[in-house]
Amino acid sequence: MAKRRSSKKKVAAAAPALIRVDGVKRPKEVPFEVVVRSDTGASVFAEDALPTGASLSELRPSAPKSSEVARKLQKHGITVHNIGTFSISASCSAAHFEKFFSTKIVRRELPSTRGIPAGYAQFAPDKSEPWALPKVDQLDQLIDRAYIQQEPLFFANERPLPPFWNDKFRLRVPVDVAQILRASSVHERGITGQGVRVAMPDTGFYHHPYFVEQGYNFLGVTAPDASDHTSDNHGHGTGECANLFATAPGINFIGVKMGANPTLAFKTAVELRPAIITNSWGYHADLPNTTMPNSLKPLYLAVLDAIARGIVVCFSAGNGHNGFPGSMPEVISVGGVVVDPALQYSATGYTSGFKSTWFPGRDVPDISGLCGTPPSADYIVLPVQKGAALDKADGWGAFSGTSAASPMVAGVCALLKEADPGLSPNDVRNLLKYTARDITTGTNAHGENAKVGPDLATGYGLVDAERAINAVL
Repeated sequence: MAKRRSSKKKVAAAAPALIRVDGVKRPKEVPFEVVVRSDTGASVFAEDALPTGASLSELRPSAPKSSEVARKLQKHGITVHNIGTFSISASCSAAHFEKFFSTKIVRRELPSTRGIPAGYAQFAPDKSEPWALPKVDQLDQLIDRAYIQQEPLFFANERPLPPFWNDKFRLRVPVDVAQILRASSVHERGITGQGVRVAMPDTGFYHHPYFVEQGYNFLGVTAPDASDHTSDNHGHGTGECANLFATAPGINFIGVKMGANPTLAFKTAVELRPAIITNSWGYHADLPNTTMPNSLKPLYLAVLDAIARGIVVCFSAGNGHNGFPGSMPEVISVGGVVVDPALQYSATGYTSGFKSTWFPGRDVPDISGLCGTPPSADYIVLPVQKGAALDKADGWGAFSGTSAASPMVAGVCALLKEADPGLSPNDVRNLLKYTARDITTGTNAHGENAKVGPDLATGYGLVDAERAINAVL
């Protein structure tokens, strides 16, 4: 473990490409999900409708119907990227979207700006303007709804720093992360995640020399609306996947480079048939006195569908955000714990912990990985692409936030799946929770105090790979 320089906090977000039309800035290309009407007539958009995995079949359209809708959308100038189980991922120019759906796109006012970086914007149809499904080719009879998909927040705080400044305590991969999460002893027993496929949708996945030197099984692909999987001009995806390899060095890793539509990137990950999907992003959305916006329901259905297929899904809980999909009861929601030079463990003021409004009885997070403390954002030294936004030190940066924690926990999930491939997503979550190291000190970003037993500060505590494996073998 090394010391490095502290620095100012930076929050990650990808900004949409904007153009100026009639003096107003708006997105150049609009990504959206078209939800096809189910064969049963049931709708995820019905008032107070919030399906579970058990009721998904009621919302599923037939494959021929979805293909018909996709074909007709293409006929009318819409680019179709993916035909999913419940929705079609599509895009077109803002002007064409407005004409096709008889609406006007405006900048949306966010329900809360807590933890939102400067310059972040969301766009949606103006509620004061009429909005209608297109009547051409009977599309209004085939489509349930269509919603613009918004840029996600990446739940990281990063600082571009070189990895060899000895002025501040920091962790390095793989050794420090593996030792603290007690994964090293599991690796020595020959359990490394061998043969377990893990997918990760994120900003990109540059094949850094660090990954080559470590001998990792590393594959990068692109979502249909993205390009050049070999580059990561931001650095978030490249850096965070190193945390995954730290706890599960033997996995078959597939990084999915995200384009403008995060729902499409997640659906792409599902189609690769992984055992586990880890997600270091989400939305500050599950807020008091709100209901789930319809624009997030295609993503919600995609996550439910993945878990119904037996895929373990991890999401970062957020850095003071009320993170969704991290608040879904079906996912493994990951918070954070900080360890100091004296190996003292505590909750950290970077990370989220809250009671969900949308899912009554749901406490977030389930479990925690490692995360730093405010106000600095340089806790774990990770590889990035040279010239990326996070690179000021020859291909290295320093990260913090629950973005770092989720892939660490996903790696421990991979160890469990190697040890017992028959474990269900719920089995894996319970094994992590009931074998965790209880954290009893510290306060998180929501003001929740750690205490003996489960709490909103760290969930059930810090993930413990050795104890989890011992519970299986």
